[in-house]
Amino acid sequence: MAERETTAGPAAAAAGEQTGSALRALWVLEVLAGMEQPASLTAISQATRLTKTRTYRILRSLQDGGFVHHAGRSGYRVGSRAIALATLMSPRPALVRSARPVLMRLALTGKESASLHLRSGSHRVLVLGEEWPGGVLRRVVMFGERSPLTSGCGGTSILAHLPEPEADEVIDAHVPAELRERLRDQLAQIRAQGYAVSYSSNHAGLHGIGTALLDPADGYPLGSLVIAGPEQRLPKPKLLALAGPLQAAGAELAPRLAAVIGPNSSVRLASLDVTIQDLLTR
Repeated sequence: MAERETTAGPAAAAAGEQTGSALRALWVLEVLAGMEQPASLTAISQATRLTKTRTYRILRSLQDGGFVHHAGRSGYRVGSRAIALATLMSPRPALVRSARPVLMRLALTGKESASLHLRSGSHRVLVLGEEWPGGVLRRVVMFGERSPLTSGCGGTSILAHLPEPEADEVIDAHVPAELRERLRDQLAQIRAQGYAVSYSSNHAGLHGIGTALLDPADGYPLGSLVIAGPEQRLPKPKLLALAGPLQAAGAELAPRLAAVIGPNSSVRLASLDVTIQDLLTR
């Protein structure tokens, strides 16, 4: 028995180290995906809080596997294999079919930009959007934009509906201690009124209003819907007037979203018409 334990010890340690290395590689890839690209080694190292040496080794390994592309002195960008994997794993076609008509209607109603955000850990990611065709500003919808749940109406509308332990973990990680109680008061108000507003929170000069997309089965927040635009076109009265249409759109989209990405999703890989599996096995 003793001999077995001696043999298993190093094996278990090696397995643990491999798991840690894999998670670090995934972390670096996730951070890179949320950055403006190409991103420099220094910027990636700072964002991941890893040493430059370790960051370089991980990026090199990801590069060798095709998950990261090295663009010379410009830095690194997400590689084709990572994009293929994301497409294979993502229910994007079903998501687009469900969400795009709702987003377009919201954009036309508000005469601004409408966007869909999904939760990603302590962050939210902008995954789909529609611009009002008559708008002169065409840069509100920035696909792939990743921000903490504590920032902007797209994030706080999600954060307000998380179970308290999960919300506290996010708040403690991203908000200074002296501001946490005020944020918790804001989240209680968001829950009560059903929407969140932001004034130049994520982008200077942009106002927005957001509502959570809750799984009908348990009320868990899967994401959020947001209408946003320049402050001169969306003063507070006009912004608040969009709360009704926004909440109605959220109530319509939430069950569809739950069917696509919720824990009891009825959408399966075979329905996504994915034709890129060969990219993942090269």
